[in-house]
Amino acid sequence: MGLIPMKTKIQNQFFLYYLFLAVIPLLALSYYSYYTIKTNAQKELVNTISFDMRQSQASLDALYIRFQKYMDILSNSSTFYNFVLPALSDIKQGDIQHAKYTVTTNLDPQFKSLFATDDVISAAMVMIDGRVVYSYKSFVSVTNEFKHNPIIASTEASPAMRWFSNQPTPFDSFEGTYSVITKNIYNIMGNNPSEILCQVILLVNQQKMNDLLNNKLRFADSIIRVLDTDNTIIAGNDYALPISDQQTALMTQKLPLDQDPNNITYIDKFFILQDISNVTNWRIVQLSSSSHVTEASSAIILFSTILAAALLILMFLFSFIISNEILLPIKRLANAMKKVGEMNVKMTVIPNSKNEISEIASGFNQMVDRIDHLFRQTIDIERQKRKSEIDMLKYQINPHFLYNTINSIRFSAMKHKDEITATMLVTLSRLLRNTLSHPSNVIALREEIQNIKDYISLQQLRYDHQLNVEYQIEEQTTHLLVPHMILQPIVENSIMHGLNHNLNTGVKANITLSSFLKNSTTLILAVRDNGIGIASQIVDNLLVHPSTISSDSLRIGFVNIHKRIRLQYGEPYGIEIESEAGFFTNVKIILPVLENIEDAQAHFISEGGTNQP
Repeated sequence: MGLIPMKTKIQNQFFLYYLFLAVIPLLALSYYSYYTIKTNAQKELVNTISFDMRQSQASLDALYIRFQKYMDILSNSSTFYNFVLPALSDIKQGDIQHAKYTVTTNLDPQFKSLFATDDVISAAMVMIDGRVVYSYKSFVSVTNEFKHNPIIASTEASPAMRWFSNQPTPFDSFEGTYSVITKNIYNIMGNNPSEILCQVILLVNQQKMNDLLNNKLRFADSIIRVLDTDNTIIAGNDYALPISDQQTALMTQKLPLDQDPNNITYIDKFFILQDISNVTNWRIVQLSSSSHVTEASSAIILFSTILAAALLILMFLFSFIISNEILLPIKRLANAMKKVGEMNVKMTVIPNSKNEISEIASGFNQMVDRIDHLFRQTIDIERQKRKSEIDMLKYQINPHFLYNTINSIRFSAMKHKDEITATMLVTLSRLLRNTLSHPSNVIALREEIQNIKDYISLQQLRYDHQLNVEYQIEEQTTHLLVPHMILQPIVENSIMHGLNHNLNTGVKANITLSSFLKNSTTLILAVRDNGIGIASQIVDNLLVHPSTISSDSLRIGFVNIHKRIRLQYGEPYGIEIESEAGFFTNVKIILPVLENIEDAQAHFISEGGTNQP
């Protein structure tokens, strides 16, 4: 109990020292940050506005160049001239309908191929002597006469591409507001290159023009305007600031034309930047509210408040550092106990001090070591128990008296000169010696196959060689270890149950033994016969409910093999049965890949008993 006041006093001392050291730096930092953030905010605003302006200017320049390219393609197209010239002649002769038919029929494919992928152009027209002889994406009657239209009249003598923005219902044929782009096409391929053949007119929805600018802005309340040399607005964005176009124009008139685009001007609570395009000679002006700088500057207040709160919290955290001399070891001990509860008996706690908690940790480590010892002892007992169960399934008869009995019968057969019987007895004796006297639970596959060959030899003698056996053993599997005497019960079932009818009626009986690697960890042994098969309802329940099988020997053979593999290796190993009544039975034995006896022992422990890694 005496240690608690000491800890509290130390915590208070840490609190006071940290408070004294933190307040002065915090005030100085707030004072410095206010001016630094204000300056940086203004620089950032300039960079942002400048970048937005360059992006907007690049978009408009690209659009202008694209339209100029369209005009150049048409003005240099012989196809275009070949059909416009006759149309001009028709109009001069008064045959307006024929002129429109000629131009529309022949120029429509060219215009569609030129503008098909351009989603900015709302409409296009070809006008000859004030008459619309072709319209793309629209219909304008050829009977309408636009020679005295203000746009057409003002561009009659201009060889350059002209741009007219914010035109409401142009040519009385298009609802809405549009930018109208016109270009005179001259008779450069004829005898009079100064003669105007026609005018090509492009219409762009004004909102699309404005969207080009609006999409480039990172400040939603910024104002951007593009003005031509007459200070006519070409395009502008939608904005939320309470300022009219007239006020915007008045402010922009105050800007010097040679202003550096990186220098910002402050007018009427707005930061203003401008630049002039080298492509269009248009002036782009962007206005942003000064509130962005003031908001960034005032943010230091919130920042200082948050920082002060964070420092206070940090003070309390530091005051509890000494307490961690007790808390941390206890947390480590609790975590170790949790992991031991999750069966991680390898967990130990390293004492980092000499006190009562260290003694508890040492006692905990001793307890874990004892649990680990008992756990391993239990594993060993369980393994021996499973091995005994496997041995009981494998060794159901005592082999010793069999050897003497078989030898006695063989000598009697030889005495009576019955060579077939003597041969069968020699083969049987070798088979029993190899199967019942093998010292290990596992055997190389090549030896297991040899034992099967001895067994099949006996059966072939018995059935007068009506039994045909084919071996499809992959060479890469012959050295692998398999459970001893794993194939004989399966082959015996094939002969006694599957092929019994064939062998007794003279029908050819076939067995195919095969082995292959399913993958790097799984070996498949298969025994297939062409016998009577097994009914599907019996196959489905053969290994789950063996008591439903009518033949005890068939049931015992399959169940013993499956149980033996499961006891020795666990899931997913065992046997799978595929059969079709009246046609075939295919029994697959699924085993782990075992290269040597060490693998067999390790796999026996890991899969057959404890599931330990």
